[in-house]
Amino acid sequence: MPTLISKVSAFIELTKPRQAALLMLTMYGAYIATGAPLDPVMLIKLTLGGFAAIGGVTALNMYFDYDIDSMMKRTSRRPLPSGRLSFEESLLGVTLMLILAVTIASTINEYVLFAFLAGLYFNIIGYTELTKRFTALNIVIGSIAGSMPALGGWAAGAGAITLPGILLAAVVYSWQPLHVWFLAYFLEEDYRRAKVPMAPFNYNVRVFSTLTLLHLAIMASAVWIFAYVTSKGYIAALLSTVFILLASVRVAYFVGNPSKAEALRIFKFATPTIAIVFVLVPLEILASNIAVLPW
Repeated sequence: MPTLISKVSAFIELTKPRQAALLMLTMYGAYIATGAPLDPVMLIKLTLGGFAAIGGVTALNMYFDYDIDSMMKRTSRRPLPSGRLSFEESLLGVTLMLILAVTIASTINEYVLFAFLAGLYFNIIGYTELTKRFTALNIVIGSIAGSMPALGGWAAGAGAITLPGILLAAVVYSWQPLHVWFLAYFLEEDYRRAKVPMAPFNYNVRVFSTLTLLHLAIMASAVWIFAYVTSKGYIAALLSTVFILLASVRVAYFVGNPSKAEALRIFKFATPTIAIVFVLVPLEILASNIAVLPW
């Protein structure tokens, strides 16, 4: 007999905690990058609201993708395909999380609420329902949803959506093909079985690698423009550029030597490439704020 704890555990799995943690890192990093005081109440709101928004949208995505997950070896043991969670239970959990996300976002400001609603729309409508099953360029829409936690974090600290926040969101947006397309290539057989096109031009190595390199160039540009506009974050821009260059070299090598193993290595390298931006930018800004304090 399934226990309440096992059901809650299964629902948490539905929210993809590791993915949520990475997106929440971009949210926290963007918030701290505004230079706003580290208000404990705001940090609690961001933690609860951020996880409710990101996890709730992700769980709703998996609710709609139940049939796809059932056909793929990698995802067939997820809570819904495996029967560990019913549709009614998952939908109840999603509803509660989304209500919590809207409620908390509303108490911060309308810009944070906008970022959440935009993430919900572009993930569920733009990506899951309208493009994922029909075009390999679905990530062009899906990446907008992935950039919204960073935009929301900035809006929470700045009290508005301004150019630096848009630039940080652009960093996340332009990073995502490196994360998605190389995982899709590694799992090509799985996605073909589910009839989901996940890499451009029928997994054409040269095409999606070239598009990834273009996105990485945009990512580097966004980091440097952010540093120029704010006069902060130059160390982060320099070190993140090193990671972006290393990622670009890996992608260029992959074009001439494509393999599943190399695609998986590139996918794994994607996480530190984005994390370094959203760790070093706030650390640099915190350090600069401490330096000007009267001692």
